Amino acid sequence: MTTRGKIVLTILLLGVVGFGVYRWWDKIAPQMHPQTQPVDVARIKEEIAKAKAQPPDEDISKLLLAGTNQATLVERSAIPAVTGVSDYKKEMKDGKMVVEFPINVWPGWAPIIVANAGLEPNDQSVFARKYGFYVHLAIVDDPVKARDLFASGQSHILWGTLDMIALFAPELAKDTRTIPVVCQQIDFSAGGDGVVSRGELRSINDLRMTGGRRKKVVLAQNSPSHYLIMSLLVDAGIDPGDIDFRWASDAPSAAKIFVQDTSFDVFVGWSPDIYNITDKLKGTRLVVTTGTANHLIADVWAVRNDFYRDHAPIVAGLVQGIFEGMDMVRKDPKNGARALAAAFSLPQEDCEKMVGKDGGIADGDAHLTNYRENAKFFLDPFNPADFEVVWNSASTIYKSLGTINTTVPASKVKASSVLAGMSEAYRDVRDLSQPTFKPDALTKLSAEAGAGQVLTKAVMISFEPNKSTLNAEYDATIPATLEEIGKLAGKFGNAYVIIEGNTDASRKGIVPADLVRQLSYDRADAVRRSIMEKYKFDPNKFKVVGNGWDNPLPNCTDPSNAEQNKKNRRVEVKVFPLESN
Repeated sequence: MTTRGKIVLTILLLGVVGFGVYRWWDKIAPQMHPQTQPVDVARIKEEIAKAKAQPPDEDISKLLLAGTNQATLVERSAIPAVTGVSDYKKEMKDGKMVVEFPINVWPGWAPIIVANAGLEPNDQSVFARKYGFYVHLAIVDDPVKARDLFASGQSHILWGTLDMIALFAPELAKDTRTIPVVCQQIDFSAGGDGVVSRGELRSINDLRMTGGRRKKVVLAQNSPSHYLIMSLLVDAGIDPGDIDFRWASDAPSAAKIFVQDTSFDVFVGWSPDIYNITDKLKGTRLVVTTGTANHLIADVWAVRNDFYRDHAPIVAGLVQGIFEGMDMVRKDPKNGARALAAAFSLPQEDCEKMVGKDGGIADGDAHLTNYRENAKFFLDPFNPADFEVVWNSASTIYKSLGTINTTVPASKVKASSVLAGMSEAYRDVRDLSQPTFKPDALTKLSAEAGAGQVLTKAVMISFEPNKSTLNAEYDATIPATLEEIGKLAGKFGNAYVIIEGNTDASRKGIVPADLVRQLSYDRADAVRRSIMEKYKFDPNKFKVVGNGWDNPLPNCTDPSNAEQNKKNRRVEVKVFPLESN
């Protein structure tokens, strides 16, 4: 087409468009009416509220911990062997010993960072000023690396949860120099670790295999997350072999995999991922955290056995200096958060949440354990969540998994004499770990048919016919079963416990139902009273219910079947989080 033809065509097109605008102007821009149009204010408010309640989806991965590994699944693997053992280093500064103390990124280390006035050895440190030695804190997040530094003598201290120390102890105990001697607990994880589910999974008991399908769980192997879920499964009576475990290289990777792959039913990890996921990802929920199972994961430190023998005053000074640091953090939690932020290169706002407004008493990710709580953990044989209970539980679980071939006795690693020698100096310190239980809370919980329930544990206790007395001569397993229930109640320190008695229906239609219900109540109450006498729990922590024959097990509904009747003569222990009241 020529240039002149293009011009003519353009003019024609403009003319057509102009005519169309003129012809249809009243449709394109209708005349404005002067009168006021009615406005449905209530409807607009409703739509605004709905928009706020349904925020747009966002990229949750941006909120998760970065981690150091790729978010990919890995094969199940054994703990690597210790790379080498040597004498410990003897570095000095101004004539004073420098203690090499690795730590990981965790709020429980706020006291030692504050007491040491930072990470580096310095003269403003409580340890230098009052106890005559320096402390060098190094960030070593990899537990295997921390263990190997400990074994090679490059560090004198090994950080870890007590279950992690139990995992490493068999290798380290092969050389007497490197036996880990645990001298102090720094905290109990108090909400920093947890189990997140999606779909209809609401309690640990819901992880049972259904319809031949195993629930799919992702977590970091041989970590506190691993110990947490294994312990909960055992409490609920679920065979871990019935779970489809998939392994991530670390907890941040497990969180990302759970978010990206909706085929996973459960993720086990720690803060802030467990909270960011459940806050932002629809259809997910926190099944349980260590805010409820608050006496399960204990953070501790261990010293090399040879250093412990050579430098007992330094070890005692470390313990006392850390206790002073706890007081400093509780006196000024924001300063503790600033110290964490500087040490870990984290936003101060995040560190304030980790430390808690009260400096690790009832708020924050970790409950800092003072002298009285340490004494209870190390020295009180009637504490149902003491050192031996946690150590033996972790050792048994990891041996059953085949992760370790042998276990180390708790007595070989627990240095209770250090704390015992300080009893007079700390005689006025009181236990700050005890929650407040409301007398009427359990009535509400039992009426809500299990809402918010963490798990149910069924135990068998045989009573003599028509009697509610606990008779160990009649049932030799009674003492062990009562101890099992007591330990469960101790592990879930921030939880209410309902003890339900049940009977079989073999006498249904012959004996009045109210008499049978009373018998089942009396039997459950006998269990409660026996546990209270031994472990001195707050009475408001427990409630007793008598179900009579109204609550048979799903596959035990034939009253003429003696074996089914035996299973129905049981006690069930149900755990509810403190915050559900």
